[in-house]
Amino acid sequence: MSGSVSKNGCAEKNGGATTVYLGHVVDPVDEDQYRDIPAGALIVSGDGRIMAVGKWSDLSERYSSSSKIVDCGRKLIMPGMIDMHIHLPQVTQIGKSGDTLLSWLEKYIFPAESKFSDLSHAEKIAAWFFDELASNGTTLAVVFTTVHKEATDAAFRIAADKGMRAIMGKVMMDRNAPPTLLEDSQNSIRDSEGLASKWHGYDDGRLLYAFTPRFAITATDELLRECGKLWQSSPGTYLHTHLSESREEVDKVASLFPQSRSYLDVYDRSGLCGARSVFAHSIHLDDEDLQVMHGKKCALAHCPSSNFFLKSGVFPIDRVKAAGVEFGLGSDVAAGPQMSIFGVMKDANFIQPKIWISPRELFYRATLGGAKALRLEERLGSLEVGKEADFIVIDPTLKNACPKDILDHGTDEILSTIVFLGDDRMIDATYIRGRQVFGRGKGSNAGSELHKVRGGK
Repeated sequence: MSGSVSKNGCAEKNGGATTVYLGHVVDPVDEDQYRDIPAGALIVSGDGRIMAVGKWSDLSERYSSSSKIVDCGRKLIMPGMIDMHIHLPQVTQIGKSGDTLLSWLEKYIFPAESKFSDLSHAEKIAAWFFDELASNGTTLAVVFTTVHKEATDAAFRIAADKGMRAIMGKVMMDRNAPPTLLEDSQNSIRDSEGLASKWHGYDDGRLLYAFTPRFAITATDELLRECGKLWQSSPGTYLHTHLSESREEVDKVASLFPQSRSYLDVYDRSGLCGARSVFAHSIHLDDEDLQVMHGKKCALAHCPSSNFFLKSGVFPIDRVKAAGVEFGLGSDVAAGPQMSIFGVMKDANFIQPKIWISPRELFYRATLGGAKALRLEERLGSLEVGKEADFIVIDPTLKNACPKDILDHGTDEILSTIVFLGDDRMIDATYIRGRQVFGRGKGSNAGSELHKVRGGK
C-alpha cells in the first residue's frame, strides 16, 4: 500500500489529497430525524471540506483508488459537538463546592480570573483548555476569557496554533467586581475593539469575536451602551453575555436598572439584542422577553449542568420552543462540572421535571441546533456536502459501563447510550476542517492508533 502514515497511525494530509473516512455515519437533520448510514463514508478534500457522504458501496468506485482511506470500522462518525457557553479561566475551578451564583463568583471565580494578569499562567491554562475541548469532541466553543487583553490575545493565538475553532471575547466589567478585575469603561471598549479587529474572521472564520460584557450587574449603563454601539458597527461579530440565570441575580439587576422592564430589556435598551446575540442560561424569562428574542433573532445557550450545580432553576424549554427562539447547549464550565457535551445532553433531560427530551433531539441541539442558533448552519453542524469537515469518531465500547455489543444494536439505542453514558472516554478522534486535533494514540493529542489507514494506489 502507498500513501503517507503518521507516527500515530493516521494518514497525514499532504499534497491536497482527498481522505475517505469509513464508519457508521450518523448525521442530524432536525429534532426528530437523522441520517443513518451504517457502512458509510465521509469524503474530505485536502482543504478540509466535505466532498461526499453516503454508502461506501456507492462511493468506492470513484474514491478508492485516488484517496487515502481511514477505516474506523463500526465506530460512529458524527458532527463535532458545539458548546455555546464556556469559561476558559474557570477550568481550574471545576467541582468547587456549590453555592448561590453571586457568592460562588466572589468565593472562587473572581480570584481565579484575577490570576490571568500573569501571562504565563494565562497561556498555560489556555493550552490546557483547548486540548480538553478537543479531547471531549468539541469542535466549536463560545468562550468567555477574562478582562485581560493580553491573556485574551494569547488565548486566540493558542487556539489558532492548535487548529481549534472558537467564538471568543475579552470580558468587560466596570463595576461590582474586585479591584483586580475592574476596568475603565473606555479602556474596555478600546481593548475589545482592538482584539476584534485583530482576530475576528481569522483563517476564513475559524476564529470569530464576541463582545462579552459579563452580565448587567458588573456593567454600567455607559459600558453597555458603548458595547452596543461597537457591536452594531462590527458586522459578523457576536454579543455573548449572561441573562436571568438566578432569581438573586434578576433581583439585583432590577435594583440597578429600575427604568428597565426586565433583565432582557436592560440589554435591549443598549442595542445588545439581535442576530448573533448569545444569552447564556435565560431561565427566568416572561412571554414578552421571548417575543423580543424571537423578533430580534437572539440565541440562547441552555446550560443544564450548571443550573443543577448552582440550583438556579429550570430552563423553560417548552416555552422557548413555542416562541420559536433558537437555542443550543453549553457546558458552562466551571459551574458545569465537565466539558463533555454528552454529559450536558444527559442533564438537559434530567433537569426537566415533567417532559422527556429524546436522544435524537439532544443530539440535534448539541450539533446542528447549536450551529443554527449561532447562524453558522451553512458551514457547520452536520455532515453535508460543501460544509467544513468538523467531525468526531466515537467508540462507545471505550467506556466500561457500555455493553460491549452496543454497536450491534439499533442506532436509536446507540444514541441513547451515548447521551446517557457518554463522556470524553468515548471520543476516539476529533477533526476540525479535516485536521485531526485529538486522537487516542499513545502520548499524543493528534493521532489515533485505533484506526486502520490505507493509502491510495
